[in-house]
Amino acid sequence: MWGIEIYELLSFGRQFGLSVMGAASLWGMVFLYVAHKKKLNNPAGIFLSWMGMRMRWFIMGGGILALMTWLALTLIVPASAHEGVTLITTKMGTINAMLLMTPVYLAIAGAVFFLVINIKNPAFLIAPKLGFSWFYPVTFVLASVAVSYYTDLRGLPLDETVFHIFHGFHSIFTLGTVLCLDLIFLSTQNAPFVQKHVFPLFPKISKVIWLGLSLDLLSTLLIYPEAILLTPRFYFAQILVGILIINGILLSGVITRRVLKNVEEGHGEKIIFWEKFATVAGAISITSWTAITIVDQLHGMTIPLGGLFLMYIFVISSIVIGREVWNKLDVHAEKLAGTFLGER
Repeated sequence: MWGIEIYELLSFGRQFGLSVMGAASLWGMVFLYVAHKKKLNNPAGIFLSWMGMRMRWFIMGGGILALMTWLALTLIVPASAHEGVTLITTKMGTINAMLLMTPVYLAIAGAVFFLVINIKNPAFLIAPKLGFSWFYPVTFVLASVAVSYYTDLRGLPLDETVFHIFHGFHSIFTLGTVLCLDLIFLSTQNAPFVQKHVFPLFPKISKVIWLGLSLDLLSTLLIYPEAILLTPRFYFAQILVGILIINGILLSGVITRRVLKNVEEGHGEKIIFWEKFATVAGAISITSWTAITIVDQLHGMTIPLGGLFLMYIFVISSIVIGREVWNKLDVHAEKLAGTFLGER
């Protein structure tokens, strides 16, 4: 339907899962390391440790999704990238890459299994002498390798090889990081005292998202204009990139500064006012990166530009409404510190 093949949807699911797994590993590692540098009685250390520990759930979910889609691509789909500017990957190239990456996916399966059997005992993640996770760097490397090798690179020119590697790897810094950032925002929306310690990290996290976008643009320069395809997907993706740039400047700039200032000064109504903007900006960011990633995989898609934007607006609206409902039902945010201590 609409020119979409099953292997393309599976490829998106694999990249989505690995992006989440890689980003959660990266930020879990960062949060635990920063928390370790804080004094024992510093509340920021407690809440950052809690956030770092929470990332293990994202690693497990992303890893399971990646494994399921990898198995489908290698066992179910018979053997027979950001659109707009892309080198189209073939079914055979995708299947060959999945087969070549079998040892990496088996290692991911082992890491996920190890995490599942220890999920209720997060203390195993901590290296006592270092104070931060040994597990997160391992899963980050595995996810990075797997997400970067999504098509058979053997025999390709150097510029195309670099393009494909960067084209896959950047999604950890972009899509995966945006999802983790939104999880943090959602988890602390009803807890201003937690936001006071966590929100100052948001501008630094946003810089990593910009780095991911830069990697993708850099890879594009290597193959442009040979791979440009003037299709609705091209215009859709390029418009979304423009939206992301504007949205990112606002979210990492004025919106974050306002929320932080209001949190520090205790202006409750103003916090809620600016968090409404942050909610919309976050929904735009998540939807845009997800949309760019999925249309990248669906290179045979025939949905017109108007239809793509109708779906785009519908998803953003659904996320905003869903987050508002979550916010109303979330009555446990004030117990974050207690939750962390309970998990430890």
